[in-house]
This record gives sequence, structure tokens and C-alpha cells, in this order.
Amino acid sequence: MSVSVSTNDLALKLLLAAVPEAAKALSVDSVADQLSQLDLDGQHAEGTNAVAHLLAAKYNSELAGTTDAEQAEVSQWMTMSARHGPVERQTFAQTLNTHLAQRTFLVGNRLSLADLVAFANVHPYMTSLTAQKRFAVNNFSRWFDLIQHSLSADALAKAGIQLVEIDLNAPVQAKKQAPSAAKDKKDASAAKDKKDAGEPKAAKKEKKPQPAAKELVIVPSMIDLRVGHIVDVEKHPDADSLYVEKIEVNEDEPRTVVSGLVRFIPIEQMKNRDVVLVCNLKPASMRGVKSFAMVLCATSTDGETVEFVEPPKGSKPGDRVYFEGFEDGTPEEQLKPKQKIFETIQPGLFTNDGREAGWYNADKKFHKLLVGGNVCTTATVVNGSLK
Repeated sequence: MSVSVSTNDLALKLLLAAVPEAAKALSVDSVADQLSQLDLDGQHAEGTNAVAHLLAAKYNSELAGTTDAEQAEVSQWMTMSARHGPVERQTFAQTLNTHLAQRTFLVGNRLSLADLVAFANVHPYMTSLTAQKRFAVNNFSRWFDLIQHSLSADALAKAGIQLVEIDLNAPVQAKKQAPSAAKDKKDASAAKDKKDAGEPKAAKKEKKPQPAAKELVIVPSMIDLRVGHIVDVEKHPDADSLYVEKIEVNEDEPRTVVSGLVRFIPIEQMKNRDVVLVCNLKPASMRGVKSFAMVLCATSTDGETVEFVEPPKGSKPGDRVYFEGFEDGTPEEQLKPKQKIFETIQPGLFTNDGREAGWYNADKKFHKLLVGGNVCTTATVVNGSLK
């Protein structure tokens, strides 16, 4: 049983440190430029939230919520907290500030995965705030301080997270200088200037203004989504939870794709299926087999059902798959892991009440996932996350 933790995945590092039983039982590897992955009891999970849920199910089920409603809410907060970028972080902090006005924890009356994952995700943002800005979101700051002091210093250290000094009192404004003192200072300065007037001064080199760094605006059209057709599938030779597929996308040869779907989809139902592929993720080696794309699937709110996102009838391998409203965008040739483009968009990927696949933006507007103007769907999963 092993878990591969991405080097920048603070949330999973913190969870493993906070649940020592998991860290002791698992072989933990650090990986760069890849999603975190876990193989446990014949199940395979990819991505922070999926791995966290599987760890909780095995070692501390209460962390994921004790009722269906709590479990759904925990998943929602985990998903929302994963959105990157200064604007998204600020919006999330304000959302938490309102939500926590009369609450101690994000869900229920106890610490949950939602608190741990959200805390780790917003930690860099909190460290960047001034005292005034922290006070402006006082409930958010109070919650942050509670979570960091609910964890042992050893757990925080193992996760590479430092305590942030939080002062919940209103910051003291700097006093204005008294007029008389200001006048004395001005007179002293004038006298010094007069004294030094005859002394030549070295000419100051004029600094050239540096061009401002262009902020990356992340939009879903950066993700290269295409229709694929599974032409062959077999069990992974070294992992019981993985399939190795050959998927046709109208290129010179089919792509090799590794998927953790053994538990959810029988091999007979994998063959000759049309699917939606994420084609510009960095290739990743999964148990010795390199995967050159990712099959997009929908997961039910209880995590028990995983289904393909299915292109509309009549779709052909290689057809472009795009989000409504982003038809004219151009995908990146390959997503750069440090820019976290997929990680920023993925938390908003869901199916709606009608099983239609799409993306919710920050304003909760749903952009349908389309092929040639027709929507992609799932067989049964409603309001499920896509990954």
C-alpha cells in the first residue's frame, strides 16, 4: 500500500501528519509535477480530494462526515478551497467569513476533512495578508487560528506548515505626528540641507522601470479535451486497481492511458467506449506504465459510483470538446504543473441535475461541456464531481 504525494500538496502532507496511523501503514513517496495518488485495499485514487477521502474511509471515517448531508458538504468545501489565484482565494476567504459567523467548524460541530484541506490550501494566502486585512475577515481568521492550534506542532512541522500569528483584535492605527514635532523635524532637515549645499553629491543612477509581470488568467479552454475511443484495455500488470487502455484520438497511433477504474467499471464495459480525454496533462508514470492522457469521469456524491463522461452520439475520435462560452479559446500545448491550470479548473467541474457535464465558474454559472454544440452527459451521476 503506497501513497505518492505531490511536492506542493500541503493538504495531503498535513492529513498524513494529522492521522499518524495512515503514515505508519503506508509507503509514502514524494513526486514532482504529478497529481498525488494512492493505492489502498485494491482501490486507486488520484488528486488531493480523492486521496483524502480514501484515507479517511480507511483510518478515520468521521473526518469525512457522519451523514450523507455532511459528507456532501465536506466534499463541497474541499472542492471550493482548491481554487487557486489571488481573486479566487479572496472570494473563498469572504465566503468562509460569512459561513463561519455562527459556526466553529466548516461542517457540523467537529474537525473534518473540509477544515484540514481548506486550512492547508489557504495557508499561503493567510500568510500574505496584513493585520488589517485579516481583521476584515475576522471569522475566517478566527477559524484559521483554531485549526492551526487544533493540530500538534509536530504535525504542522511534518507538513512544512508554520504557525501564523493571528491577532483578532482591531489593529492599532499609527498616530499622526504632532504639528510641533513635525515642524522641528522639518527645520532640522532644512538646516542639514543648507549645511550640505556646498558639498558635491554623487549623481544617482536612474533606475529603469521594470515591466510588470503579466498575470496568468486561467480559463477552461486552456485544457485540451478531445473525444477518444477505447480500442483495447487490459489490467495493469503491477496494480490490481488500474486499467491500461489504448485510446484512439485521430493521431498517428492510439494513446496509452492508465485509469484507476477497476473497482467501478467492469473490463467488458470499458471496451469500444467513446470517452472524453484530457490530452495536455504532463505524461505520468503509474506503476511503471506511462500514461499520456486522462479519461474524464464523474463521481457520485457518496463516492460509490464512477462513470464515464460520454460524448454525444455521432462524435468521432479527435473531435474537440469545449465548454459553452469558451468556444474560441486555444488549449495549451502542454499544461505546466507549476501554473496549476487543471487544478484551478477541476474543482468547478460537475454534472448538474440533468446529468449534463460542465464547469461552474466563481459566480456559479454553469458552462456545459459540448461537442459540436451538443452536450456531454453521464449515465446516472447527478451533481457529481468530474476528474
